[in-house]
Amino acid sequence: MMPIFWDILIWVFLAIGVGFGVLGFFGLLIFPDIRSRMFTAIRAILISVSAIAVAVIIFGINGFLVTGGSQYATLIIHTLFFYGVVVVANVSIARIILDRTRPESFCQANPETSTETEPRKEE
Repeated sequence: MMPIFWDILIWVFLAIGVGFGVLGFFGLLIFPDIRSRMFTAIRAILISVSAIAVAVIIFGINGFLVTGGSQYATLIIHTLFFYGVVVVANVSIARIILDRTRPESFCQANPETSTETEPRKEE
């Protein structure tokens, strides 16, 4: 049996994770364009998954210390692997979407509207 402090800490991290997950979901529904939707979803979902992973790791560490069972070590390893997969997938998909929706005017300089002058030569 775990002390009440660890139970409260686990529940706090789970509540934070669920809260940020809901915040990311509403961000996807509310914002008008794809860039602001992805910006909101990436940050909120990464915080959500991180908080839930921390709660599971705390549970696994406490279970391992109390009972000494190897199933808790396996739980921790699988949680870290799952967290890594989620983070890499989330960042790579968001990067692809944000690159596809980038306006070309932001990527290339327009020579007609450029106000740059030639650099001065110092003698």
